[in-house]
Amino acid sequence: MDGKRITLGENREQAMDEFHRLMLNRNQVAAAVTTVYELSQCYLSWVEVHRKPGTYENHKRYLESFINAVGRTVKVSRLKRRHVTDWSEKYAATTTQNDAISIVNRMFNWAIEKEYFDYNPIANIKKPRRRRREIVYTPGQWQEIRKHATGPLVPLLDFLWLTGCRPLEARALERRHVHDHLIIFPPDESKGETDSRVIFITDTVRRILLPLLENGKSGPLFRNSKGRPWTKDAIKCRLNRISQKVGFRVIAYGARHSYATNALIRSVDAVSLSHLMGHRDTRMINNYAHLAQNVEFLRKQANRASGAIGGVT
Repeated sequence: MDGKRITLGENREQAMDEFHRLMLNRNQVAAAVTTVYELSQCYLSWVEVHRKPGTYENHKRYLESFINAVGRTVKVSRLKRRHVTDWSEKYAATTTQNDAISIVNRMFNWAIEKEYFDYNPIANIKKPRRRRREIVYTPGQWQEIRKHATGPLVPLLDFLWLTGCRPLEARALERRHVHDHLIIFPPDESKGETDSRVIFITDTVRRILLPLLENGKSGPLFRNSKGRPWTKDAIKCRLNRISQKVGFRVIAYGARHSYATNALIRSVDAVSLSHLMGHRDTRMINNYAHLAQNVEFLRKQANRASGAIGGVT
């Protein structure tokens, strides 16, 4: 079919069943002659053009791992859900397994949207639940972290703690993004690529930025001791060393979680906080606001709640 030989089965019975299946639905022929590897290359080429570089690298890493697991010759029509789940289990964390399966599933849904195929061979595949990252620091813990930070890492950590921005946003920040009292990432540089990302510059944040703005260098403002822009791995390496010194896990994203939690404790309303953190609605705040870890705050809230009801002495 279409100049390609299709293997119908290992025996006559299997071959006849497959032949009749293909004849009943000629749209499935494409799935019978196309390998998963060929599809992945088409999909990655599209992602490289239409999505951010970070998204492309992430999808490429997972899909290359998937192809290595299932092989380059398996046809789309022969792919089973177990091929995907078995491969995903090589990753220890369930959140990573969820990401891995989602990217493979996204590739097949993309193929349907582009009308390459009319069905997804792994539709309705079950994914492990994503686990929330329950890492939040008290102001005291953050001071302990900051005490063990040195050099250019200090202003970077201070900026994360005081703005609640994403670590990627801090690493990507350039002079052109700074506008008086605001930091503005245009839609094509912000998460979601639909609205501008706005970060408010407080007086304390301004004191962090001024020396960086005055150095005259183009490109990212936050740089390491060698004058190079911070990378994700470089920050992780430095924070791993601090983790060993303070006795608890330290991650850059913990500053963002802490910002949300501490803001709610200080009575910042959820709508305002969602805007400050770059979310379009308040639902995502629940992913960061770990109030359950602050027992004293919840105790006070419980007293306020029961006192407001009244009628019991």
